[in-house]
Amino acid sequence: MKIWNGYGSEHSMNLVLIGKFKRAQDADKVEKDIGRLRSQASKDDSHSIPFGQPEDHRFSDEMLLLLRSLKINTLAPSDLGQFVSDHSLQREDDQITVTTDEAEVSAFLKLFIEAGAKVEVFSAHDYPPEFDGAGHQEE
Repeated sequence: MKIWNGYGSEHSMNLVLIGKFKRAQDADKVEKDIGRLRSQASKDDSHSIPFGQPEDHRFSDEMLLLLRSLKINTLAPSDLGQFVSDHSLQREDDQITVTTDEAEVSAFLKLFIEAGAKVEVFSAHDYPPEFDGAGHQEE
């Protein structure tokens, strides 16, 4: 008889990541960069990188060219799968909001901070939509 030990959870993170940028142009650039990174990450099958052998944890040549052209230096190969994971991205003027059930949002966080955004991360389980952005209940 074989006994399997593993970890699993049906509980989602329900994370909300809000980046407030100094200018709407900065938010626009980050939104476009995320779209380009998502497209290339999808072509590269990047969601499988963290599960591969250590020698497979590297950027494709095309991704390296894209990262250089976008002047992004903080992402690791293991971050790229986050762009193809199930998430929602909404932009309004100088603010980008990412919502996801995933626990890992460091790729978005890195891009936001690199572009000079003020970032807020919280669980919508604890702060549902009836709370304002500062975690206070709206009246």
